[in-house]
Amino acid sequence: MAQTAAATDESLMTVTLVQRGGWFKADVKEVALAGDRAILKDFADKSWLSRLLGRRQIGREIRALTRLQGIPGIPACYGEAGPWGVLMERVEGERITRWCRLKPGERTMMFGRLDRLVDSIHRRGVAHIDLRKRDNILVGEDGSPRIIDFNASFCFAPGGLGVRLLFPVLRRVDTAAVLKWKSRLAPHLLTSTEARRHRWMSALRRLWIFN
Repeated sequence: MAQTAAATDESLMTVTLVQRGGWFKADVKEVALAGDRAILKDFADKSWLSRLLGRRQIGREIRALTRLQGIPGIPACYGEAGPWGVLMERVEGERITRWCRLKPGERTMMFGRLDRLVDSIHRRGVAHIDLRKRDNILVGEDGSPRIIDFNASFCFAPGGLGVRLLFPVLRRVDTAAVLKWKSRLAPHLLTSTEARRHRWMSALRRLWIFN
């Protein structure tokens, strides 16, 4: 589906409520759009405070997905859906945890692809920062990883102060998340360098007050 213009409420029809978000989380709906199915994340049914804070999340998601368009494994962004929503490609796949249990013999290939996908995201100046959540890494039948849910992400302009100071730290957050999944789901794939880095990052995380 190649639709990038903002969608009007009249053009959408809810097919399924996939997940009702909490206080400050968007409702996730599967909708019909132009004869196809898409995902709508929106705060339209939330309180005014949730909508206000949710608008910032929507903005982050749109900026990140727009920056990452064309990378296989990243949902296409179809634009805003009213003032409180974003419309995107419906991505198929199993959670990384379940997929690794179902296909243990293909974990080496999948983790190699995941490393390259995260590297592709970073090369576009985007840090996801929430890859520790298993729902955010899906794997298709062919072993191709897909990354979703960029509502907490950061985008950095080339040459800016943020890309020099903050971006390296946030890249390590993403890398540490991948090492977490590798250590849990395929520990034999960890190199000695990765194992040391994982232990170090895990120790730092235990000091983090919001752990």
